[in-house]
Amino acid sequence: MSPAATSRERRCDLLIGWGNGLRQDDGVGVAIAAAAGSWELASLAVIERTQLTPELAPQLAAARRVLFVDAEPPAAAGPGGWRLEPLLPLAAEGADAGDSAGLFSHHVSADQLLRLAECLYGRRPPAWQLLVAAHGYGFSTRLSPATGAVLGEVLAAVRRWCGDA
Repeated sequence: MSPAATSRERRCDLLIGWGNGLRQDDGVGVAIAAAAGSWELASLAVIERTQLTPELAPQLAAARRVLFVDAEPPAAAGPGGWRLEPLLPLAAEGADAGDSAGLFSHHVSADQLLRLAECLYGRRPPAWQLLVAAHGYGFSTRLSPATGAVLGEVLAAVRRWCGDA
C-alpha cells in the first residue's frame, strides 16, 4: 500500500526493533518488538529487523509516528539502563545531514531512514528512539541478567508510548 493511500485511512504507529538476536543484548530491540507485537494492538504495526535498510522508507512515510528500538553501550543509556527520547531532524549543517550516499546503502541510521522517507514520499513522521543498555554481546539468544532486569520497565514505557496519542 502506498503512503498516499494510507494517508486517506487512519495511520498506525510503527515500532521498529532491530539488532542481532543471536548476540545476547544486541537483540534487545528485536525482543522488545516481539513482545510489543504479541500485544496485538490495532493501532500499532511492529517490524523486527537485523538492521535498518532503505526498504523501510514506505512504512515510515505511512506511519502516524515511529519508535525505533535498539541496544547501546551502558554508559550512553543513562542511569536507569535505558532512555526514550524524540528523534529530531538534524540541522542542515549536521555531521551526516549531507551524506546522501548513506541514504541508499544497506545500513542506515534512524535519522537517515526518516530523511529518505521524506525525500521519496514527502513525509517524515514524528519519531522517538528507545535505547537500552547492552551489557553482553556473547553468542546467545538470551539477554544478559543486567539487560533482562530492565526489560519489564522498558516494556511498560513502550506501552505508555503506544497509549499516547
